[in-house]
Formats: sequence, structure tokens, C-alpha cells
Amino acid sequence: MKTRGADGQPLWAYRYRLEGRSSERPQVGGFASRAEAEKALRKVLDRLGPGGGRATTTLGEFVDEYLEMHEAAPVTIAKLRWLLGKATSVLGEKRLAELSPKEVYAWRLTFPRATAMRRRRRFVRS
Repeated sequence: MKTRGADGQPLWAYRYRLEGRSSERPQVGGFASRAEAEKALRKVLDRLGPGGGRATTTLGEFVDEYLEMHEAAPVTIAKLRWLLGKATSVLGEKRLAELSPKEVYAWRLTFPRATAMRRRRRFVRS
């Protein structure tokens, strides 16, 4: 990685493949040391390996990992963090293996319907 930290030192990054040689290799960077990068990589690989993954990962951990990997402008990451934060504030401690579509649907129903917005759209289209 060619990026440098505030102190001028180069930052470390890691890459890994999810599905063999022909798959993409996401790069995750911004680590101050090689040891930090290796620790983060081990954490990802532990989740992906046998016995890891959905059985142990919570929705909050999944969202954090997703945002760490997602390559976008800082403003986009901030908006995603805000939007996904609505779900993780309620369902964040739930393990992915235990999270059901019915629970997500029930959580979604707690938001008010956007009827005023729909009325405005109809008025503008007329």
C-alpha cells in the first residue's frame, strides 16, 4: 500500500481470496504495523474457515467487517454506517446463524411508513 500515516510511515494492508484463484482479492489497509494487519487477517480467516462464519459472527461484527472492506468515499462509508447502525442498534448482538428473516421483518415494521413522501411524489408526477 502506498498510503502513509500521519507520522509519514507507510501503512500496512492485506489481501485474501474468498473462492480460489479466479476470485477477487479485496484489499484492506490502514494498519500501522504488519502485526496489526496480520491480526486483522487472522480474524477474517477464522470467520471464513471451518467452524467459523455464521455460527459465531454477530450482525454487528458482520457489518463492521463489511464496512472495513467496502471501497467507497468517506461520505459513503459514513452514510452506510449510519443506515446499518439502525439495524445493529437493535439486532447487532444477534448471531447470523440465529437471525431469521421474520425477525428482520418485524424490526423493519417498527419504522413509520413514508406516506407523506408517497403523496408528494404523486403530486409532482401529476
